[in-house]
Amino acid sequence: MAGTMLNGALLCLLILAAIACILGPLTALGFMFWHWQKELKESLRLRQARSTQIR
Repeated sequence: MAGTMLNGALLCLLILAAIACILGPLTALGFMFWHWQKELKESLRLRQARSTQIR
């Protein structure tokens, strides 16, 4: 009985570790992509502001 419960707990732990190994890098990539998009929009806004100042 204790062995069965231990196997179940280890299986749950293994499943959670697999989910963390999949979602962790995906979350990091998503955050990097979001930050990159934010910087890209800011850069575009600054370029437009500079081009209108020159004219």
